[in-house]
Formats: sequence, C-alpha cells, structure tokens
Amino acid sequence: LAAIMIAAFTTQQNKAHDVDAKTHARSAQTAMESYYLDHKTYAGATRAALEVEQTALKSAPNLTIVTATGNEFELEVASTSTDPVTFHIHRLPTGTVQRTCAPVSTGGCNAGGTW
Repeated sequence: LAAIMIAAFTTQQNKAHDVDAKTHARSAQTAMESYYLDHKTYAGATRAALEVEQTALKSAPNLTIVTATGNEFELEVASTSTDPVTFHIHRLPTGTVQRTCAPVSTGGCNAGGTW
C-alpha cells in the first residue's frame, strides 16, 4: 500500500512541477511582449530584464531565452519533475506563436507535442 501511495504522490508532484513550468513560460512570454513595447525590439532581452517585467520569474529555475531578435523570440522552461518536460514558446516574425513541449506524452506534454 505504501508503494502505491508513494507512486501516486510522485505522479501528482510531477504534474505540479509541469504546471509550474508552463506558468513560468507564459509569464516569460508576457514579459517578452512588455519588453517589446518598451524597446520596440526583442533583441537585448535578458532574463534580468524579464524579471523586472514579471517578478514571478525570479522563481523560475530553468528559464532560458533561446533567441531574441528584432521581431522574434524563443524561450523555454524545463520543469523540475523527476521526468522533466521542457515547454517551448516561439514567436515567429509573422506574429504567430508556437507552443511545443518535449518529451511528448510525458507529464504535461500531450501526444502531439503542443500545449
């Protein structure tokens, strides 16, 4: 019975870590958009700058700005679960936003690799 309870607890804990990572990714996207409004470019955006825009990002342990150029950015946040899931946001120059995750069919990442 204890083994079942521990497994159930771990599963719920991992789900919470994945939700936390998604929340940080969304907050980082909002911070990037605020940064753009202030600077008219995504270029030069740093984690420190995003933390000024969204103070909650100070507690995002695995936030990475992959790229930030004039009208495009990519960022990702990896969860801290025992089976980490990475949530990725890519804003294309056209304004389209893509949200992908990996590994697929794990934790908060569906079989299609989107969220």
